[in-house]
Amino acid sequence: MCRLYASRGPVDLCRALKLAARYDPYSPDPERRHGDGWGFAVVQGPRVFYYRSSIPAWEDPTCIPAGDVVLAHARDASEGEPVGVLHAHPYMVHADDGRTLFVAHNGSVDKRALAPLAGVSSPELHTDSFVLTLFLARRWHAPERAIEEALKYVKSALNLVVLELPGVRVHVHAYYKDSQNRKYYALYLARGGGAVAVMSSTLLRHIDADRFEIRELESGTYLVL
Repeated sequence: MCRLYASRGPVDLCRALKLAARYDPYSPDPERRHGDGWGFAVVQGPRVFYYRSSIPAWEDPTCIPAGDVVLAHARDASEGEPVGVLHAHPYMVHADDGRTLFVAHNGSVDKRALAPLAGVSSPELHTDSFVLTLFLARRWHAPERAIEEALKYVKSALNLVVLELPGVRVHVHAYYKDSQNRKYYALYLARGGGAVAVMSSTLLRHIDADRFEIRELESGTYLVL
């Protein structure tokens, strides 16, 4: 379970992410926080900044740099999943055709069923989200179809953001099984001031909503920012 956002254009959601990670009233986890590390990928002209940390986002003084495109994620590890800096999102992998992908995921998938399809022999050493990332990378010649194939293995949700380079495309997929947890899993699209962003529901509590036109993404939505 995690909080995430992706943005394109002049908007800073770093503070909103850190506050949402520190306390999340929508989380089904009794601790109501996302403290198992965090990270981001930022495209700034010809530069890419990639950062991961095992420190809870709200305790880390690191700020997300301004950029043309930002992908950021704060993690709440599922029970039994590995933790630490190497397991923080976003994950960086290379697709079979050479494209670079930064992948952030909220939800859980069946990593043991996915593992042989992703080339993973010891899934217990990896998070379910990383196994999912490798599965997608092998099929990224057709991104939407790859995501549709991954739906077969969803346990709770497949809220997914993939930053693709070169070309700087941001693929977004919103999907959750349990409508009772809709308030937690819902993703929102916000536009305003020349910027567009997709974010987890809790971040809306910490932004100036009057600056944006905001709508909820229906479960099953796929779009490219």
